[in-house]
Amino acid sequence: MEKQRHILLAHLGRSALLALVMATPVALLYADIQLLGDDVGEWSLVELTQLGFLVATVLAFVRLARARADERGFAVLAAGFFGCMLIRELDAVWDLLFRGLWSILVAALAAASLGYALRQRQATLDATARFLRSRPAAVMTIGLVLLLIYSRLFGMTTLWHGLLAENYVRVFKNAAEECTELLAYTLIMASALTYAAQRIREQRKALAARGHARAGAALLQARRASGRH
Repeated sequence: MEKQRHILLAHLGRSALLALVMATPVALLYADIQLLGDDVGEWSLVELTQLGFLVATVLAFVRLARARADERGFAVLAAGFFGCMLIRELDAVWDLLFRGLWSILVAALAAASLGYALRQRQATLDATARFLRSRPAAVMTIGLVLLLIYSRLFGMTTLWHGLLAENYVRVFKNAAEECTELLAYTLIMASALTYAAQRIREQRKALAARGHARAGAALLQARRASGRH
């Protein structure tokens, strides 16, 4: 009975968390439109939150790379991938320095992260396979498909022109597309943070268990030594 109740409560907790995740993009879009009077432009609350979630995703994989050597190749590759996305999202900022700078930065980061991963390709493949077998990987896959496929198709100008005809206003398309992208970034960030936390927690537990085992062995050895005397 206790086990079933635990399973039910865990499921309800996950469902509540998922509901919060799904509601976050709409809540931020509402704040942009109703509270800030913004038209979901480059520096809207929705856009800034996307950038924040991307930064959190990159930092999660950087933290994983620093904490676990066996995850480092995959974590560097993932951090580089999402770092390239972050640079691309900030293209307007880089263009203030000179136009097209973002593409140079993306190429440099992609080459560096890929080169590092390839230098230890077997460890990278093992870590990548380990991630793909995990539950967070399924969430990240959904987020990436939403971001790279669904939001692009849903945001096609021809689709919105056909839907609204002479009533077409670009802000409607922007709002729908950016809100979908924010949902995708939310899922991606949640996946990255969860996986990194799980793997780091597992390492800490393993280290603690080894420490207890060494302490137990040392204590047993000391008792045997005292018994001989």
